[in-house]
Amino acid sequence: MVASGVQFGWALQLSLLTPYIQFGVLPCVRIWSDKCSSKYGRRRPFILAGSLMISVAVIIIGFSADIGYLLGDADEDHRNFKGT
Repeated sequence: MVASGVQFGWALQLSLLTPYIQFGVLPCVRIWSDKCSSKYGRRRPFILAGSLMISVAVIIIGFSADIGYLLGDADEDHRNFKGT
């Protein structure tokens, strides 16, 4: 994990927080989708929005080294740009 730029402790903490975040977010999304009266149906707008958010997140992960460098990572932590 350290070779990819993420320390094990941070990755572990984030993975442990995921179920707790889901307990708060998923019921809200279910209620909103049940009340949705879109011409595309109740679920399709949420599937589209979710897939767009996941796509953006994957792109951001791909450029994370570049973004970290632009946000002020130290030169000794910086490797060559890998995103482009």
